[in-house]
Amino acid sequence: MFKDVFISHAKEDYEIAEKLYDFLLQKGFSPWLDKKKLKVGSNWDYEIKKALRESTFVILLLSSTSVKKRGYVQKEFKYSVEYSENKLVDDIYIIPILLDKCEVPDSLSKFQWIEIENEFLLQEILDSLNIQRQKYLNSLSSDAIEINDYTSHSINFKISDNVTFDYSCDLPLFHDNNFFDAHFVNTFIQQKALIFISEQRNWLNDDEFSYFMDMEHLFYFQISHSIKKLDKNGLSLTIFYDTFFGGVHPNTNIDTLNFKFNPERILQFSEIVKVDKLNKFLKKSILKYGDDEQKESLLNYINYITEDNVNFVYNDDSLEINFTNYIPRVMLAIGILEIPMKYVKEL
Repeated sequence: MFKDVFISHAKEDYEIAEKLYDFLLQKGFSPWLDKKKLKVGSNWDYEIKKALRESTFVILLLSSTSVKKRGYVQKEFKYSVEYSENKLVDDIYIIPILLDKCEVPDSLSKFQWIEIENEFLLQEILDSLNIQRQKYLNSLSSDAIEINDYTSHSINFKISDNVTFDYSCDLPLFHDNNFFDAHFVNTFIQQKALIFISEQRNWLNDDEFSYFMDMEHLFYFQISHSIKKLDKNGLSLTIFYDTFFGGVHPNTNIDTLNFKFNPERILQFSEIVKVDKLNKFLKKSILKYGDDEQKESLLNYINYITEDNVNFVYNDDSLEINFTNYIPRVMLAIGILEIPMKYVKEL
């Protein structure tokens, strides 16, 4: 709900529009782009108007080409402004992106634009979409909230004024609904992230980091997530922490969380996999379902994993064991072992 994003562009700017489309799709939105959505033989004029009218948001790609070009792109600008009149004065609806040093049309000048060169472009767009989407969802009763109607939440991370780095945080934020206790779930998710943030702050405040801070590095800290399962029975997700604060290479760590609903509780690995010896199960699974590289490498790390620290996510089709926290960074590409749930249930 409230995820539809119409992308308006001149055909000369399609490559940028497509990249934006892919990004929004990855972040859980439903972007609309003519070449992606129009079917052969469809009435394109009707379909474009319909998509524009029904969209929650409109992103306008403004360039020297699009603002001066006669044709349908001008109609899209016009319709967007017309539909914006039905919004509240503080609603975010039209998001103009300047692709070059073009002149912004007078009709669009009241809408805050952002330049394509902005290094935080995608994050700022995502933040605006999520802020407005959260406003819409907060205006609804819990009865109207669908199970997939969650937004993105960012936790602030600041060390000191003299330490700068690229930081982004994208955690799911669930709203009151009739399917599960959103507050219970949100608390656990944010607690996991806060613990990791606290650990990074501890390290960044010690003398070792002071050495790296004097060197020329592009530091970054990125928190993201991936949901494997979300239905009336439970939630299974991974939180990713990608960091670089100096040193030889970046670091990637993860947390996994698995919830059972009604009543809400943390699901234990032993409830999914019923085996006496976890290491024996991991060894058999790697040999049976791992690729050649996993068979050669992951067997060396199974002794690091216990039922207390195993990172896993699941859905009806498969169980994923994630070795990320226990293997060298060069092995990250083979760090996830996917096991068919059919095999797990036969144990």
